[in-house]
Amino acid sequence: MDLSKYAYVFSILFILCCYLLHVSIGIDTITSSQFIKDPETLISKDGNFTLGFFSPTNSTNRYVGIWWKTESTIIRVLNRNQPLNDSNGTVTISEDGNLVVLNGQKQPIWSSNVFHITSVTISQFSDYGNIVLSD
Repeated sequence: MDLSKYAYVFSILFILCCYLLHVSIGIDTITSSQFIKDPETLISKDGNFTLGFFSPTNSTNRYVGIWWKTESTIIRVLNRNQPLNDSNGTVTISEDGNLVVLNGQKQPIWSSNVFHITSVTISQFSDYGNIVLSD
């Protein structure tokens, strides 16, 4: 019995598990240092809702939306009145603690506009399709 083959397979499986664990951590949160850029998405822990960038059929405009299971069932659009003209958008937490959509020039085109935020440092995407700001 050649144990080196088993050790090699075990090493590969261990690395793969660590990678998958790392990828799955934080997939439902946004912070000022952990943001999403087009075409990245956030997925609720239960996997039912996705927050991300999309373009409607026959359009080049980019929007940030929340959809149920597939992009064909969009339930909320954040920047409905100010679409992005390219795929250089970012969703992050601004200095004042609000969730913002930035264009390619890092200018805010949409904000959650929550007042009296004390120390918001995280935005979590819930299993109900809501974006929750918390500290």
